[in-house]
Amino acid sequence: MFDCDGLLVDTESEWLATQARYLAVHDATIDEAERRALTGRSIETVVRALSAHTGQDPLVAADELMEIHREALSDAVGVLPGAVETVRAIASRVPVAIASNSPRDLLDDAIEGLGIADVVTTSVSVDDVAEGKPAPDIYAEAAARLGADPAETLAFEDSETGARAARAAGLTLIAVPSIPGQEPVADRTLASLEDPDLHTWIRTWETTR
Repeated sequence: MFDCDGLLVDTESEWLATQARYLAVHDATIDEAERRALTGRSIETVVRALSAHTGQDPLVAADELMEIHREALSDAVGVLPGAVETVRAIASRVPVAIASNSPRDLLDDAIEGLGIADVVTTSVSVDDVAEGKPAPDIYAEAAARLGADPAETLAFEDSETGARAARAAGLTLIAVPSIPGQEPVADRTLASLEDPDLHTWIRTWETTR
């Protein structure tokens, strides 16, 4: 299973920039500790936190934030190194799921933009579950859709929020940190999905497709 934002596509930095732009428009700020705590959280959680600083109704704040974010994402989103190659390599061996805290429309756009829709067995967005990451719901739902035993399932994450969700769901976790100052607790940590040892290891897997 793969997270999406910050792991496969470079949307995490754009989302942080969107939050900064929204706060600046309303002459509001948040401190570094809160900014880091919100990284990787669901849009609903971020909206509640930021609207508390601006005094704006959360529904209005959500519309404004998403308008800024979608405008930014209308430009080509950067594919992170090794992302497509790793997804395709693993999908050639075992079923693959994308498990993301993004809303369904943004997740579908990302999967299409990456050109991996043909090899992804299923995807789970924050809209598909009761609670987003760091709760385990997204990963638990993805495992159920794959018919997979969580104890025998591998997750890739870039943030501590996502890592907490994967660990809570009982998955084995590989972290590829993308957020300065965050080193998610994981079974293994890689600098990039381009890691040659990762791809050598994948080639040893038995094919179950």
